[in-house]
Amino acid sequence: MRLTRSGAAIAIAVPIIAVIGWLFGQPELMIVAGVGAAVLILAAVRLRLIPVRVEVHRSARPARMHMNEPCQIVLRVRNVSRTRSPVLRLSDDVGRFGQASLQLAPLPSGATRDASYVFPTNIRGLHHVGPLVVEVEDGFAMWRSRFPSPSVDAVIVLPRVHRLSPIPPAPGDEPEQGRRALTSNSTLDEEFAALRPYIPGDDIRRIHWRTTARQGAPVVRQFDEPWQHRTTVLLDVRRMSHDDESLERAISAAASLLELAAQRNELVRMVTTSGLDSGFVNAADRVDSLMDQLAELHADSRGSLNATVAAVSRQASGRLVTCIGSLEAAETRGLVRASRRFGLHVVVASGGVPPGEVPGGPIVVANTTDDGLTEAWARVIGSLSDRGGRNDATILSGLHR
Repeated sequence: MRLTRSGAAIAIAVPIIAVIGWLFGQPELMIVAGVGAAVLILAAVRLRLIPVRVEVHRSARPARMHMNEPCQIVLRVRNVSRTRSPVLRLSDDVGRFGQASLQLAPLPSGATRDASYVFPTNIRGLHHVGPLVVEVEDGFAMWRSRFPSPSVDAVIVLPRVHRLSPIPPAPGDEPEQGRRALTSNSTLDEEFAALRPYIPGDDIRRIHWRTTARQGAPVVRQFDEPWQHRTTVLLDVRRMSHDDESLERAISAAASLLELAAQRNELVRMVTTSGLDSGFVNAADRVDSLMDQLAELHADSRGSLNATVAAVSRQASGRLVTCIGSLEAAETRGLVRASRRFGLHVVVASGGVPPGEVPGGPIVVANTTDDGLTEAWARVIGSLSDRGGRNDATILSGLHR
């Protein structure tokens, strides 16, 4: 139990009034002080005798959402005492957003009631909600009892996702000649690659019955996904190349590319300058875990864009999309070299102005506004599709206007 503000004020005033009444011989003031003290004591006893036993269950609806999408925290309160509860005040810790305070009307014994508040989703990341405190006051609002509930729940706010036009297949031959990564996830674009022994868990529809009968053991057909439909997403999260706005736009662009690959059931590889490398995975199967990793990304002082681009280029396959902040001239040469290794290279620049035309460079999409990525992407990818998917080896510098 602790005093409220009004209770503390009365507790301070009572002795002062009593002393003044005694010094000046005013019995009326002595009576007022006595009444104030009696009220304080009676309120404390009354609050101590109030049986407060409640169970609180918290749920987030939904627990995962993209930025600026609605989210509601629901508190389900059940009165497990044998008597009617008093008015309850619920204070839920919402981390960086402060406290959420709600008041609940008296609950009959055994009754359950829901209270809810809107959780802000304008900041990306993993947010912890809780612990929660149930508070009860006496009828005079002089004393307050606190009953903590230590449960903590997590809410994940994912990066914003923009609708993007499909990336055309990467033209030309596989830069890594003779190297074709296999995947057991079949798509419409897969091509027959080879026969191999059956492994438990393989789709029985892939069993090659004629060879199985000849060899006396199950043999399945192994498929490749064409390398032209693989996408490497390289995300620059270095603090030196971003401000807060450009970092959010770059992460949002990377999330949009992952969502695009998942919708088309393609292979994707997620790489960041801070050291994350997912390898090639089926986007539809891993998009949720990759999105969760993007949700917790922050600017990092480690890493080098040139070194990361060089490492990615050593395993060049299909298309490369580089999401960066400011495009510096010293780093352009590394991006140009990567363009020669991949069949198609697109740079999404979220900060600064792209440089002028550079022979052998990538295609650049200027992502300089929060809502402009869809339009800028469609304009660049549309012009690329009109050329039959050919990379004209130039940086398009006028797209930021």
